[in-house]
Formats: sequence, C-alpha cells, structure tokens
Amino acid sequence: MQKFNSLTDTTIDTKLESLLLDRKAPLSEEGMQKILEELTLYMAGDRRFYVAFYPKEDAIKNDSIQASNIDRVDLMQATDGEKYLPVFSTLEGLQKFKPTLQKDEHIYIVTKQDILDFLNLNTKVAAAVLNPLEDDLLLYRMQLQNLIQVQAEQL
Repeated sequence: MQKFNSLTDTTIDTKLESLLLDRKAPLSEEGMQKILEELTLYMAGDRRFYVAFYPKEDAIKNDSIQASNIDRVDLMQATDGEKYLPVFSTLEGLQKFKPTLQKDEHIYIVTKQDILDFLNLNTKVAAAVLNPLEDDLLLYRMQLQNLIQVQAEQL
C-alpha cells in the first residue's frame, strides 16, 4: 500500500469507469452476462484503488505500509449487519465519500492483494465494496483470490 501524495498519478481508469457504468444500464440477461464477464476480466488486470486508513503510530511516516500496519479504518455497516471496507476506483470518489480526513488518517493506493491481505487479517469485515453508494461492487475474499490468480496467469 503506497501512501498518496501530490506526485501520485491520479489518472482515471476510464475503461473501469465505463464498465461499472455499463453494469447499471438496463440490459438483457445476455447483455448483462457479457458486461460482467468483461468487467471480471478487466478487474483481473493490474488495477489500483484508493482507501483511507489510519496507520499504526510506528508506520505513520512510512510511504508504504502492509495490512498489518493498519491501526484502524472507518468501515461501513450494511443493513445485513455485516461490515464492509469502502474502496474507490478514483481519488475523486473517495474525496466525495469522505471530504475530510481525520487526524492521522491517510489515503493509500492499494492493489487487490492489499485488499485481500486486509480482509484476511480482519475476519469480521465481510468484503470490500468498490465505490459505495454508487457502484456497490462487492469484492469478497474468494473473488479477490480468483482475480489475483487470473492476473498471475496472464503475466
């Protein structure tokens, strides 16, 4: 997990944004299946996401951290009683969702593996949710493992 700074490339992944938008369009069952397959294959690539974490005190000055360096994070509590980690495909999405960072809270750029590592260390968190309140794409542990495996096979 790399700490966000002013030099970080924040180019929007227009392909991912387009696929997420297509997923919400009224489509036939066949059309929806095609979009979901395309989205899955694209998500298996080298995608980066934005998350706000509170790193542990001894890691707060580090430019990069591991899941074990996270002290806490603001989770979402869903109507099903489960807790979810909010992750975002764009910096703007995170800033819209969380306009003000709290003391010692920082934005990190994370990979699918980083998200999986966090979920594996925090078993009470059900899944990550990509772009909450907009796309609500749930990323469960097994899905992340499969996407990571497909990515490794593509290399």
